[in-house]
Amino acid sequence: MTNEQAWRVVQVAFRGAAELQELIGFLKQNCTGDEYKRYSTGIAAAIDAINVHLLNGVLSDHPDLRAKIESDLAKFGKVT
Repeated sequence: MTNEQAWRVVQVAFRGAAELQELIGFLKQNCTGDEYKRYSTGIAAAIDAINVHLLNGVLSDHPDLRAKIESDLAKFGKVT
């Protein structure tokens, strides 16, 4: 995988995790406590899976992308 392809994986992983985090807030406002607990646990597992199975692998193969991630987060508050 090229650095450009790896960066695409990083972008999608961060976007997906961000969308799931937003969903947690929505569920907290719109579901019962039991529903929220059940779904938020599943969402947390999904975010963890994104980190473990996508980001960790890409960053292991392309450690130089860590600096780009940190730079984007510092400048924009998100990966661009």
